Amino acid sequence: MKPYKILHIIGGGEIGGAEQHVLTLLYGIDRTRFTPHLVCLTDGPFAALARETNIPTITRSMHFPLDLSPLPGIIRWARQKGINLVHTHGSRANLLGRLGARWLGVPSLTTVHSSLAHDYLSPWSARMALGLDRLTLPLTSGIITVSEYLAKEVALRGGRNLETIYNGQAPISFDDPSSSRHKFRLQWGIPTDALVLGTIGRLHPTKGQTYLIKAASQLRFKFPNLHLLLIGDGPLRQDLELELKQSTLPYTLTGYLPQAYEALPAMDLFVLPSVCEGMGLVLLEAMQAGVPIVASAVGGIPEVVRAGEDGLLVSPGDVAGFSNACSKIIENPDLAKSLVLSGLSRWPKFSVDSMIRETEQVYTRILDQSTPPAGLHYKENLASAKPQRRRSP
Repeated sequence: MKPYKILHIIGGGEIGGAEQHVLTLLYGIDRTRFTPHLVCLTDGPFAALARETNIPTITRSMHFPLDLSPLPGIIRWARQKGINLVHTHGSRANLLGRLGARWLGVPSLTTVHSSLAHDYLSPWSARMALGLDRLTLPLTSGIITVSEYLAKEVALRGGRNLETIYNGQAPISFDDPSSSRHKFRLQWGIPTDALVLGTIGRLHPTKGQTYLIKAASQLRFKFPNLHLLLIGDGPLRQDLELELKQSTLPYTLTGYLPQAYEALPAMDLFVLPSVCEGMGLVLLEAMQAGVPIVASAVGGIPEVVRAGEDGLLVSPGDVAGFSNACSKIIENPDLAKSLVLSGLSRWPKFSVDSMIRETEQVYTRILDQSTPPAGLHYKENLASAKPQRRRSP
């Protein structure tokens, strides 16, 4: 039997958690059963990464949220490739992918990586994205969410056939943490004796870096050698840089780093101050690096970090709470060691292999429910899959 052909559609303008997730699926999928293809809606580095591994990839730029002009080209390419299932990631991809799949007569599947209500800089954009999602949700044959938190959110706006599959984290090789720590600090001019609070993420309101800056400003009165390390890029870069300069905090703002995890050994404490977070894949990287964690108790984060066991959790936006949690870990080496050891045993429960195999099972279930006549086309009226839920690790 020939492998099924799976078309992934994603914005691809940056390489964040959703893009890492898709790359992992593209690289790890069982090629004897499934052949991956990729459409990016933005011309950027993500498409280049996929092409490096000979994954059939095209870019069809979408210039504004309701831009349907790429759709005919995507449909023609999918028909030429003999696509059997369309797998979408992100609101723009959902719009084009769901409509395209219906036109082709093939099933579609969506993975929800984040909260649409918090993904946009303006409330108007968020409302429009949510409205479009509600309109096209009935066209999907199944929905994967990366946390139970997101599953509940999608269910409230009419999502059906929901299944939670947690993002998987591959093992990271930290050759010599001490050497890596010294090398990164030397490269970026961070003093060797500095107490480094660090975070990794898009510079976007949903990531809450402003609360970390405010908390670090309070902490510096207690820890004069404190240094703040922010890794990432995004629409808030200028605003955050201005805030950092006005705070007089010693800081390093690196911008986007392709292998950001390599900076983790340079940190004494990893802080994720998100206002909303689908899951928080970077937390699993911090666990592997053996860095104690402080994070917001929001979204899917509590499903990854068990409060008081793998890290300390704080209400989102609570500056004093972040300051107190960081101080508690810094002043208590035994607590820091306990959190690190727990994290080191925790992260393997979110395995790449489990994520891929469970996704393949969803593919198989959806495709089995579609009885293809001759050629590409499937029955348009797909049988509904029973909702599946995976328990938190």
